[in-house]
Amino acid sequence: MTNDKNLFRKQALDHLSSPEQLDLLIHIIKPQDWLHLSVLCTLFSLIIIWMFLGRIPISVSGKGVLIYPRQIVDIQSPISGQIKQLNVKVGDCLKKNNSNEIEQPEEIIAFINPIDLKQQLQQEKTKLEILQQQDIEATNLELQKNQLEKLALQQQRESLQQRLRDNQIISPILKNQTNSAIQQRQVSLQQNLQDTEALVPVFRERLEKRKELFTKGAISKDGVLESDQQYRQNLQNISNIKAQLKQLDVDITATEKQYIDNVNNLSEIQVKLQEITTKEKTLKQQNLTDVINRKNQILQNKQEIDTLTQKIKNNSTIKSPHTGCILELTTTNGQVVNTGTSIGSLEIKAAASEKLVGVTYFSVGDGKKIKPGMEIQITPTSVKREQFGGIVGKVISVSPFPVTKQGAVNVLGNTELVESIVTKSQEPQIEVWAELKPNFTNFSNYEWSSSTGPTNLKLSSGTTTKVNIILEQRQPITFILPFLREWSGIN
Repeated sequence: MTNDKNLFRKQALDHLSSPEQLDLLIHIIKPQDWLHLSVLCTLFSLIIIWMFLGRIPISVSGKGVLIYPRQIVDIQSPISGQIKQLNVKVGDCLKKNNSNEIEQPEEIIAFINPIDLKQQLQQEKTKLEILQQQDIEATNLELQKNQLEKLALQQQRESLQQRLRDNQIISPILKNQTNSAIQQRQVSLQQNLQDTEALVPVFRERLEKRKELFTKGAISKDGVLESDQQYRQNLQNISNIKAQLKQLDVDITATEKQYIDNVNNLSEIQVKLQEITTKEKTLKQQNLTDVINRKNQILQNKQEIDTLTQKIKNNSTIKSPHTGCILELTTTNGQVVNTGTSIGSLEIKAAASEKLVGVTYFSVGDGKKIKPGMEIQITPTSVKREQFGGIVGKVISVSPFPVTKQGAVNVLGNTELVESIVTKSQEPQIEVWAELKPNFTNFSNYEWSSSTGPTNLKLSSGTTTKVNIILEQRQPITFILPFLREWSGIN
């Protein structure tokens, strides 16, 4: 220990043990370091202020195309057939076909072989041959049938007419002869009745006399019986004659009835003759109707043939429904198409008053955040956004549901374009339409966000674009608060 103390000078040890410098400040930061600290505090304050007062734009991006609104239409084949020759190529412009005017070459999109119509035409021609042959056969059969039916009706008429004549002639004669015979018979019977009645007193008197003689015994009983028998026989004859006279009255009634029946029979015969006449007229009318029906079928068939022939003539070409230019062709020569099959798309020539609009496709997650009225920046893909910015526009509509591929094709009119913009993303897309802000002092005639735009760019329908939409401006602090709440557990 003594050796350790000898290592230091006595003055040094005394100086260290002296309390004379205990009240002096210790220098922790050098004066030149205050400047750095002030700068850091200022930056930190600015960051705090920026976090509350600053704004960070939240945007979404998508791909789209500039088009004239609702001016792209799908060209569909009006009939089924085989494409013989395409008369146009992509980019060719056509005139609208007017059905009342002569067909012009600049109206024709393609020449088509209407196979179905030609098949229908051949079927109708075959049907016509069958109908004509059936008409000939039916006419011959009807002729034979009519001859037989007319012959049968003629025979019935002649038979009925003969009966009618016989009844008309014989009935009165028969009635007269029968009545005459009955009258003669009545006269004879009445005379016979008178004679027989005149014998009654004679036979009665004879019977009474013989009864007296028998009583006296002058004659036998047989004589009395004989007289009685004669008397009774005479009375019986009177009864028989009266009965015959009554029968003659019945015969007269029967004769009258027979005559009336004959007269009625004449009426029946006349009715049957009228029925035969009616049958002849009906047969003639039926034959005429059958002939007319067959002729009408043949006529209708010929009209159908004429119609199909005209259809084939009119439908041998596919004509442009509008004035415009071909955007896409989806068929080739020799391809068979059905009615309604798309063969391409046509951009209708826009009127001078029409303006380009932007059609953009966003993912469903981004598209659902977009509202009409939001500002939009549309940059053609051939333009550098960093240099020129984008064309200023405003959202005018947002599709409520994701669009289908066919729906996008109907809008854009080009399948390949739809494939590159919509289908390539492999997720549903929301369609957004936007109008462009005009500025006719710029070369492009539109307002740009950070410049006057390119001086060599003329915008046209079909220009592909990259689009950016600012959804909102958020305070930076709002990005940190969720993490602070999660870290601190404060709601």
